[in-house]
Amino acid sequence: MIRIRFIRYKISFLFLFLGISTTTYSQNSMGARALSLGKATSALIEDEWSLFSNPALLNSEANSLGFYGLRNYGFAEITDMAAFGSASTPFGIGAVGFHRYGDNLFSETRVRLGYKNEWEQLHFGVALNYNHISFGGPYGSGGAFGLDVGIAAQVIDQLWLGAKATNLNQPSYQFSGTDEDLQRELSVGFSYSLEETALFVMDVVKDVRFPVSYRGGLEVNIIDELKGRIGVTTEPLTYSFGLGYGKELWAINLAVQQHHLLGLSPGFDLLFKF
Repeated sequence: MIRIRFIRYKISFLFLFLGISTTTYSQNSMGARALSLGKATSALIEDEWSLFSNPALLNSEANSLGFYGLRNYGFAEITDMAAFGSASTPFGIGAVGFHRYGDNLFSETRVRLGYKNEWEQLHFGVALNYNHISFGGPYGSGGAFGLDVGIAAQVIDQLWLGAKATNLNQPSYQFSGTDEDLQRELSVGFSYSLEETALFVMDVVKDVRFPVSYRGGLEVNIIDELKGRIGVTTEPLTYSFGLGYGKELWAINLAVQQHHLLGLSPGFDLLFKF
């Protein structure tokens, strides 16, 4: 009886996945902070997970190491897991990251290398991304290299502008005689800090396959090192909130995203600085 229920669960999950696969993908941006701010990451300053969003904003203040997990819509089979490390060098900031999404029925894996430098108030970065997609059984797998670029500038003390382009080289998976284009998008945004009490972020994002998405979020200092966050996105419509707490050498962030059709996705990350 247990095995029958397990098989039924797998079949139900497979139909659900196939039914929504045209509009859902693994997360591009990583980190609970970004998720709770509506994934408005084009100009999100002091974000340790910038390797997976805008590489021009890689943290130049400290070497970092981080781990992240997100259970999409409550399904263990479509969990995002990621890790990264970044270090300062005499030639700029270097970073390496890993991301995996899915299970043995379907999985997507990314290995990412990033570089960031700056000139006066202009920050610029690039990220080379190896993407690998795999279907269970005899359905095949394929890989492709993608290139992301980003820029950011501090206009005034409180205001940052940023832009990023994902998979600029238009890569595609090639397997079983089929070409599958990788997700390509362009985003521009800003962040505005209200002294040390609040941070506003806003993005406009255009994926080549979907309508324009508007994303925004607010981060406020609650007490001491505790921060509260809320965010919203359109296309698809989601709401999110989260908390973050950090010290000089470590930080932890929690987030929950509510998709208007698919439900809740809880996530967290753990960061270390040295």
